Amino acid sequence: MEALKKPVLITERDLDELLEQIWPGGTTIVENRASLGIEFALHAFIQYSKKRGIPLIVEDIFDTLPVYMTHLRLMGVQVKDPDVKVIKVGGTQEVGDVIARIKFGNDPHVYQEKIDRELQKITGNSTYVHLVLGLERLLVLQGDVHSIYTLMGLIKQKLGDERRINLYLIETPIMETLEFNPLPMLEDLATSVIELQDEDELIDIKLKKSVFTLLMHRDHLLVSPREILRWWM
Repeated sequence: MEALKKPVLITERDLDELLEQIWPGGTTIVENRASLGIEFALHAFIQYSKKRGIPLIVEDIFDTLPVYMTHLRLMGVQVKDPDVKVIKVGGTQEVGDVIARIKFGNDPHVYQEKIDRELQKITGNSTYVHLVLGLERLLVLQGDVHSIYTLMGLIKQKLGDERRINLYLIETPIMETLEFNPLPMLEDLATSVIELQDEDELIDIKLKKSVFTLLMHRDHLLVSPREILRWWM
């Protein structure tokens, strides 16, 4: 049991093996508390989609994606626009290959119908990665408990759809400011839950819910941001 909890510094190959455990039909939640955690996860999933030849479609809620893409660029990491197809929800700043724009609406059902309609146009019956950025901002605006419960139910309905790999990158501190924090509900419906936090100069990857824990007999992994940049340069 102690060996399971002892953090291990991982290699690029280890990271690839971790990402290989994310399968179509599942939902992965990445809960971020690390200073560069979302940037690390975002680029890792971009690389994952390229290596597997599966298109990545980012649902960019209220200009969340441009913030992290700017951070990556300032660190010297370049991402080509065609590698990231984007459905913009509100906002005005464009990065990546913007293929659809949706106006924000308070009705979760109408909102989800618009997203699904655009995804169907783009992908047809092909497999794709659907990465959502800014869910916490959306939930802040939803406000009432009924709308949040409805949105959680709509996210749950995506489980088992073998065409899509569902990813949610979430800034946990923002979620915790909500009067009703839906994070426990998200964790319950997710097939994988990963928490990122700073550990001195490293990023601690806590596998709160993952088959990778069984395969590697670890639930804590460490990765060096300096090494990550070396992998990606």
